[in-house]
Amino acid sequence: MNKLTDWVINKIKSEYKEDVALLLALHGHNTADDGHGLCFDYFVPANERGNELAETFIIDGVGHDLYPRSWERLEESVQMNDMPIILDGAEILYARSDEDRERFLNLKKRLQDNLHDPKFVYGKALEYMDKALEIYRILIFEDSLYRVRSEVGYIHYELTRAVAVMNHTYAEEPIFSTKQAYNDDPDSRMYHCPMMKQVPDGFFENASRLLTENDPERIKEVIYSLLKATRKFILEREPAKEPKVMDEANYKNFSDWYREMSLTWRRIRYFCDNDMKEPAFCDAQYLQEELLYITQEYHIEEMNLLDSYDYNNLSGLKERANDLENRILEILAGHSAPENSYGSIEEFLKIRGQDI
Repeated sequence: MNKLTDWVINKIKSEYKEDVALLLALHGHNTADDGHGLCFDYFVPANERGNELAETFIIDGVGHDLYPRSWERLEESVQMNDMPIILDGAEILYARSDEDRERFLNLKKRLQDNLHDPKFVYGKALEYMDKALEIYRILIFEDSLYRVRSEVGYIHYELTRAVAVMNHTYAEEPIFSTKQAYNDDPDSRMYHCPMMKQVPDGFFENASRLLTENDPERIKEVIYSLLKATRKFILEREPAKEPKVMDEANYKNFSDWYREMSLTWRRIRYFCDNDMKEPAFCDAQYLQEELLYITQEYHIEEMNLLDSYDYNNLSGLKERANDLENRILEILAGHSAPENSYGSIEEFLKIRGQDI
């Protein structure tokens, strides 16, 4: 064992025996034999006093950071909200007890379980994609080369993470080429991703261009292509949804939704009949969002309303809105959903036990 490792373990045993649960080395962070992470990388404190073991120092030009990671933070690595390599590449150098050792090994197992769960990796890929799109909103307003390169680097990092997790693995840095990705050097795992076999069309070609292009606008065009291809790659691999079991309560909620939205259909017809182009679009856009939600919620065929909007002729929008409303009514009628519909206020009050 490394002399520096011996020093830390002896220090724990003599000064922090009840305060430090684990000391861990980390494989995969070593670059050019710098020894980083091999003698130790982090420790898991058992209580607040355990954090006092933390220290940073340089020996023979190699920086060492003996730092704490709490059990709670390790849980974040299980969920891939923090660095997965912290668990996957870890080697236990010291354990306070068998219980601490088993607790850590269970975290490593749960990480692998997550990585091989199609629903988990798909959801995580969408999270990474969302982060990339958030940064892209900033990028489009940047003009200077250094700022564009900086933002693009972060975007491509999130895209790399998304593609990696869809391959049931993880990436700790952006991957720009096949040569980089498929390097099997175990000491530098953080810079490579050898298990990333399935990638979006043009992924490595466009990623390499991010390094060779020097014009900010061209770089923006390249990252847009990467965003578009990666989004398509993820969505095409959505896990099959289990059929939604619809019961009386589901269809009651569906019926409640329709009654709430029926006024919107009525307004759209009115706006179309009176050639009111702007409010017709506003209500159609609102209804389209609701239709997207309802088709997802009840696993029914997607309903396209806005393709029918024509500024110069609203009759197509009206017709399409009517068709979609009839489809909704047919679904509800086929499942005996409550209508709760009345022809007049008199009928409503009569049924409710009141006479005018």
